[in-house]
Parts: sequence; structure tokens; C-alpha cells
Amino acid sequence: MGEAEGRDNVEITSWVLLAAATVASAWCAYQASLWNGDQMRGVSSAGVAQFASTRKLSNVNREVVIDVGTYLDYVGADLRGDAALAAFLRAQARPDFKPALEAWIARKASRRAALPTPFALPEYRLPELEEMARLDEKARADIEEANTANENSDGYVLHTVLFALALFFLGGTSQLRRRGPRRAMLVLGSLVLLLTVISVARLPRARAGLLEGRAATSGRRE
Repeated sequence: MGEAEGRDNVEITSWVLLAAATVASAWCAYQASLWNGDQMRGVSSAGVAQFASTRKLSNVNREVVIDVGTYLDYVGADLRGDAALAAFLRAQARPDFKPALEAWIARKASRRAALPTPFALPEYRLPELEEMARLDEKARADIEEANTANENSDGYVLHTVLFALALFFLGGTSQLRRRGPRRAMLVLGSLVLLLTVISVARLPRARAGLLEGRAATSGRRE
């Protein structure tokens, strides 16, 4: 009677721990899936930002070509003494280039030595270039977040495997008839389960609502 009662206690304990390990394993799999989704969103967002940055680069190159052409035409007109053409070029210069051109003309009038080109002056700014830098930084940050999410996902996958190992040991208690091996399996399974729970408690947790909020915020930034 005592042996049967002891066997029942072992089996009841193993069933309780089996249920806990099953729930914990499913929760780890769910967390791994959330982090994997976060990783995919980060990679996708980085790709979109990088593509937008590449498009901005085309615009920057076109604007630089226009500005260089305007500058060279103005210098040529000024050297020939064609005041009408020079005035026309100054008036028709791109709005973003005009402050630098006017600053260069003012420096030229003051006859300063080692006169730089307008493109070396602080007045010369390309908003598209600044936007490119912002997009590149965003892409870098998104990739870092994606890498972090990937590490977290891998961590939860590993703990899912550990919970499966605990399930194996705990499930083996009902298959053994001898008291010693049965209790050894129970102790081993309980130990693996406990250590895995302690370890998984240290992992960062993802929430579906939080990740959706990140995706919406990223979309608004674009």
C-alpha cells in the first residue's frame, strides 16, 4: 500500500510539473515567434529606409550637377563682363544654392585670398543630403533592433528545447516501475524545469501590442 501510494504521489507530482513545463514551453515558443516578427519588421523597415536613401542620393547628384553648372556659367559670364547673364544666373539659382552663391560673390567682392568655391562654404546645404543621413541612421538603428530581436528569439527557442528536455524526464516517470529510477527521473526533470524557469525569467519579454505600436510608429516616421 505504501509503495502504491508513493507511486501515486510521484505520478501526481510529475503530472503537475508536466503541465507547468508544457505551458512554459508553449509560452517560450510564442515569445520566440513575437521576437521573430519584430526582427522581420526591423529588417523590412531598414530596407525601406535604405531604398529611400538611395532615391535621395539620385536627387542629390542631380542638384549638385545643376549647382555646379550654375556656378560655372556665372563665373564665365562674370569673366566676360556679361552683367545681364550673371544677374540672370544669380536670380535663377536654386533656392538651396542661392545663399552659398551670394556668400561667395560677397567674398569675391571683398577680394579675400584663397577664395573657396561656394560648395565649400557653410551656406551651401543640401536638405536631401541631410535627409539621406537621417534615413541611413534609421536603417542602422532598425538593423540593430532586428539583431537584438533575433538574439532574443534564439534565446527563447533554446529555452523551448530545455523545457522539452524537462518534459522528457518528467514523462519518463510514468514509464518506469522501479521506485529509484522513477524518482531519479522526477528529480532530474524538476531540476531542469526549475533552472530553465529561472533562466527564462531573465530574458526580455515581447508584447504583441508593443510590437504593433513600433510598426505603426515606424510607418508614421516614413
